[in-house]
Amino acid sequence: MTRKPMTTITALTDLQQMNLEIFRMVQNDTAAAEKAISFVAGNQLNYELFKDQYHLAGAEVSPVSRTDKAIREAKEALDLFSTGE
Repeated sequence: MTRKPMTTITALTDLQQMNLEIFRMVQNDTAAAEKAISFVAGNQLNYELFKDQYHLAGAEVSPVSRTDKAIREAKEALDLFSTGE
């Protein structure tokens, strides 16, 4: 009987974990996830703002429209964090 070598489990990177959370947040909608991941671009502040705005945009009818609104609102909120430099 031949033994198969043990497969190692590769841990998620921080970026993969963030993108997975976004994908789940937008109800596994790939179009919405693509937009959100592009906006967030691995930036923790963008992620936190998007996440907050996505939850507030619950009245939108689809994950894509909800994502679009969340991105618009998050971009507006980003102005509050500019350093003026």
